[in-house]
Amino acid sequence: MGTNMGFRAFKEITKWDSPTVPNHTYIFNEKDECIGYKKCGGGYTQFKNPSKQFSKSRRKFIELKPAEKYMVV
Repeated sequence: MGTNMGFRAFKEITKWDSPTVPNHTYIFNEKDECIGYKKCGGGYTQFKNPSKQFSKSRRKFIELKPAEKYMVV
C-alpha cells in the first residue's frame, strides 16, 4: 500500500468508566469512513465495506502516522 492512499489511523484514548473496555486503533478512508481496526494487543481486521455503525462522538483519539503501519494483518 502506498503512502498517498488517503488512509488515516487514529488510536482511541477514551477514558471509560469500566477498566475492562479496551481502546483500539481505527483506520479511516478519504471519506472519513471506518474501514478497519487493529485490536489492542492484536491483529488488524479490514471490513469488506466501510462500517456505517462506527461513531467518533463522545470518544477521544490521537492520529498515528503513517496509517499503513497500523494496517498490517
